[in-house]
Amino acid sequence: MNQKSFAFLLASILSLAVLLNAAWAASAEEELKKLETDRAAAVVKGDVATLEKQTSDDYTLINMNGQMSDKSQMVNAFKTGQSKLTSDELSDMKVRVYGNTAVITGKADVNGTLGGKDATGQIMFARVYVKKGGQWQSVAFQQTRFSNP
Repeated sequence: MNQKSFAFLLASILSLAVLLNAAWAASAEEELKKLETDRAAAVVKGDVATLEKQTSDDYTLINMNGQMSDKSQMVNAFKTGQSKLTSDELSDMKVRVYGNTAVITGKADVNGTLGGKDATGQIMFARVYVKKGGQWQSVAFQQTRFSNP
């Protein structure tokens, strides 16, 4: 194989790798957006099994009232009814994937209670996912209440 043929082959392989990586990233973004939307639906339904499955054991939550909790506290709040949302409509989601880690930011229009306190209104959120054993799991979630002027 001459030098020109080798250079062409190498350039073709690198181009293919870039295209495959871009396709994988787009696929991961869509998968994560769906996961986040499914998670919001699970919260409204009170589907604790889905929340447990999608949440890492080392999870940390900082809610809109500045309260910090771990996975067991978050799950227990939904089991006992201390946290209950009747709606959780997501919008403006942006996903950034960094290998096996992803960050989702967005907005949500919520109605209900979190941690026993009124949560009705609009929030901005950031959630961190890590891919473990081939599955994305939430490891951190932070939300901040805001209002449009």
